[in-house]
Amino acid sequence: MRRIFGLLVSVMVVTSTLAGCAFSDPRIAGTPIPPSANPGLATQAEAAEETQAAWQALAALATADPATSKWAAMAETLQAQWRVLVGPDALNRVASVTANIGTPTTAANPEEAMATAETALQTVRDADLERARQSSDLTAAFWASLAAGAEQVRLGVQGDYAAAIPADLSATIATADPATAWSDLVCRYDEAVFALRSALGFLGSDDSARPTIASALTTLRSDQAALTGLSVSTTAPGCGGIYQLPPGRDRTASIDLLTTAQQSLLEATAVWLVATDDPDKAIDYLMANATLASPLGLGAAQWPGWPD
Repeated sequence: MRRIFGLLVSVMVVTSTLAGCAFSDPRIAGTPIPPSANPGLATQAEAAEETQAAWQALAALATADPATSKWAAMAETLQAQWRVLVGPDALNRVASVTANIGTPTTAANPEEAMATAETALQTVRDADLERARQSSDLTAAFWASLAAGAEQVRLGVQGDYAAAIPADLSATIATADPATAWSDLVCRYDEAVFALRSALGFLGSDDSARPTIASALTTLRSDQAALTGLSVSTTAPGCGGIYQLPPGRDRTASIDLLTTAQQSLLEATAVWLVATDDPDKAIDYLMANATLASPLGLGAAQWPGWPD
């Protein structure tokens, strides 16, 4: 048996090195990227300034409204990203341990501060997304992850936001050839579709989580079809198998299936993004997968796509 993104167990017999089996643990480390391959210092400095501005707006909200825990959680995410941006080796996520991002002020008008935060986060998202599209390999994944993280935080301003998955800065994105990375991602979609179909069965018809999981399932089935070129009713090639669900059959199990499916997809998408010669398509998938659980305020990560 092998574990499938922490909750599902596949009991299929593996007959190929593809079909999502070669990278069941995305923590496999590749060759460290040399510092000379880091993003340009000017671009890195601009990104740090943009992230700092967004942090300032959120930190001001956290100071003015300490009872609402999401402001501090969102500010913490941006501060963690900023420390890498001002660190000595950004692509390897070597963070500065001494840099001071600033002193938060208190938002005099919370509504205006929320609008300022949303605008600043949109600036971060769009700028980092453009940087990703102008890059390739690990550099593209680096900027796309920051863009996805900014979008998760932006959606939390008006919605909910639980504490993000903290970064394990020693973790690296796995290396793979394009065909293997693509095959693994296709199989992660196969697993995620099964998981969310099962999750819907655990929920009552009036459960507030049902629309989010149903919407995520529709998105995943459509994206899987586009990725494989198959009809949405066709099983991805090489990914067939019987998946054994965890013993829980309740709302908690359903939400866990959603968040773990999202994390699994993000990690596989990042591997494909580094490997593919079509990074724009991979970036689109990374951005879409990053917000599957956002309507519930869940699934946020300091570095979406990294195996943290």
